[in-house]
Amino acid sequence: MKFLIIVHIIVLSLLLVSLWIGHGSYPEIWKLEQDIKRQKQMNQLQEEKNRLIQAELEDAREGYAAIEERARSDLGMIKKKETFFEIILKPDSKKKKEPIVSDVLSEPR
Repeated sequence: MKFLIIVHIIVLSLLLVSLWIGHGSYPEIWKLEQDIKRQKQMNQLQEEKNRLIQAELEDAREGYAAIEERARSDLGMIKKKETFFEIILKPDSKKKKEPIVSDVLSEPR
């Protein structure tokens, strides 16, 4: 009977030791849970970066109107079959300098 009790105590102590040391132990599980949390945070940051890049790509693909407007105003772009009219207004003596207004109108030739 003493032998059986000793064997049970040894087996129980080995099981308890395996809970705290080695593969599958509590400290290892806690470390893995922390690693998972850290990885999820990194994934969220990367997903946000990916969303921003995707939005920029969609704007670049579909935002031709904005690009065209900028090219017209900054670079003076004129399409085929368009006539360029520039209207320069005289400044009033009452007001300070008024801006020069330029416009591009679509007019078939």
